[in-house]
Amino acid sequence: MNNLLEKIKFFSKNMMESVIAIYTEKGAEPFKKPLLYALPIILVLYFMVYSPTTGKLANKKHELANMASISEFFEDYKNAKSRISFFQSRLPATKDKDDWLNHVLTSNAKEQGIDIDGITAQKEVAISNYFVVSRSVSLTTTYDKAGKWVCGMENSPIFLKITNFTLKKDPVKRGQVKVNLTLSTIFSKMLMDNP
Repeated sequence: MNNLLEKIKFFSKNMMESVIAIYTEKGAEPFKKPLLYALPIILVLYFMVYSPTTGKLANKKHELANMASISEFFEDYKNAKSRISFFQSRLPATKDKDDWLNHVLTSNAKEQGIDIDGITAQKEVAISNYFVVSRSVSLTTTYDKAGKWVCGMENSPIFLKITNFTLKKDPVKRGQVKVNLTLSTIFSKMLMDNP
């Protein structure tokens, strides 16, 4: 390896000495023709090596500017995404959309020892990527049982909303109340399409 370096140094030194000797003896005339042929080749090589790099550099600068503008709003995006994920996790499973509200109403009533007088068909309204689903129910029970029943549904970890509620004394049965309420929830269409 050392021997190769010595040969390269010796060759370079001899070449430079030869160029200087020719230039001092004959001037620039012997170098004109080789430079005339070499200059286009050097220019072509220069543009082949540096021209693509210039385009790549411009693209990288553009990408960097895009990333800088996006990074300004990254925290807002991250917060919004985590909030959406939190709310999505509180929505009921979309596979049970048809009977889920009926199950919630009847199972909570059964826990409290309440008999349901009537339950309506489920109503569905499509809004953007969601279904708003509601079902109405009527029953007769005591104040205490009605309060526990409503409390059990409102404190559910799954999103439930009582959208309509009326409570009246039963004119026939003493100590009893007639309750009519509408219970609503939301199902995600996106979760339906991509189970």
